[in-house]
Amino acid sequence: MKKDHRQKPLALILAGYDKPDRKTMIKRKKQIIEAYDGDEIYIGKNKFLQDLAGKPVIQHVLDAVYEAKKNGKPLYEKIYVYNDVKNFTSAIDTRKYENVFVHQMKKSVGGHLRDFYFNHIEYGRRVDIFFGDTPRITSEDVEWVNAEYDRILGKEKDYRGVTAHVAFGIVEYEDMKDDNWLPHRLKYVKHGYKKGKLKNFVGFADYEGRVGNSAAIIKHESIDTIVDLEIVNFFYNLRKALTPNVFSKIIYYLWKTKNFDVIGQIKRRCLEEEKFYRSVIDVIERVYGIDLSNFGGYIFHIKRNAAHWENDIDGPKDLEAFRARMTK
Repeated sequence: MKKDHRQKPLALILAGYDKPDRKTMIKRKKQIIEAYDGDEIYIGKNKFLQDLAGKPVIQHVLDAVYEAKKNGKPLYEKIYVYNDVKNFTSAIDTRKYENVFVHQMKKSVGGHLRDFYFNHIEYGRRVDIFFGDTPRITSEDVEWVNAEYDRILGKEKDYRGVTAHVAFGIVEYEDMKDDNWLPHRLKYVKHGYKKGKLKNFVGFADYEGRVGNSAAIIKHESIDTIVDLEIVNFFYNLRKALTPNVFSKIIYYLWKTKNFDVIGQIKRRCLEEEKFYRSVIDVIERVYGIDLSNFGGYIFHIKRNAAHWENDIDGPKDLEAFRARMTK
């Protein structure tokens, strides 16, 4: 029998990291240097356990989720964390958290989600997803985003009229610019018709956007295949590192699926959100040979404390910026 998703939701905190071999590491570093204009990014290191204001980075996220309330009671029935179990439990006393379960991280974000989805939740169950490198989020932020997902999941429809069982957050630059702790990441195009545009934000017709490090799902048959094939890895790997190599892959898939107008919009940095969503569905269906006619996803714009969700820790510069702010 299916569970009623109106019962207490679960929370999932993703905090895995790659451990590539030497050859892959060298190749990855070249791509990262290219994508981040020379900034160092953590690769093969457990950034989530780095010290920040007296406790590990991820513990700030865990505390925000754990302390979130609804009607005076804990918001989440259970909280699942994916990281290296041995290191995590050595750094954080998990006995303080009665409903927290730590699982050994897999090879990828898609691997974490697949393991969790098929082994730890029933159909109809609601899960809010967080990322372990966003230490600015507060319990109030968690409570707010949970209420927004209550409003969306199983009720709102996607651009094709399909009920949404997946929602993922994005942040508009205008909503975060006055509260941004990481100004060193704001890099602008200096020449050509894109001059003045932000390099690391996606140019939509009405805004420049970036991932909001927040999502939620209701386990439903329509998303089984996407999770099983770990399709989330494809988009997760493209989410920030828009190197020429990665950019050419995006263009290739859009060309292959005949989404020529979207290619033009990407180049001009004036994407229409509906066309973007439809083209993503089209690419997944054609590349993976699956039917997504019953799949519904919702693009959720995080309007409250947007910088709290966007400001994540990619590398040492980000961590030092956080430390400086928290010291103040």
